[in-house]
Amino acid sequence: MRSKQKYGFIITNPPYGQRLGEIPEVEKLYREMGETFNNFDTWSFFVITSYEKFEQLYGKKADKKRKLYNGRVMCNLYQYPGPRPPRPRKADGITNEHKGE
Repeated sequence: MRSKQKYGFIITNPPYGQRLGEIPEVEKLYREMGETFNNFDTWSFFVITSYEKFEQLYGKKADKKRKLYNGRVMCNLYQYPGPRPPRPRKADGITNEHKGE
């Protein structure tokens, strides 16, 4: 996964592994998410899942965790907020964005 953007966020509701035979695929997915998202240290990530071992497989404890329901399924929202992007400075009515900074 690559991006030209320095800052961004991903909100995802990946499979939970509740169907028979899905657990190995879900565990592999969560490990790969952790490895991939780790490369985006200025991005924020929010993951909704009912899978109790998510943080272990992802490889990082969430900064915040909130319980919620997705239909009748008890889930957690794992929150990994990144740093806030710097505010554009205005100089002569031109923001840094327009200057290419």
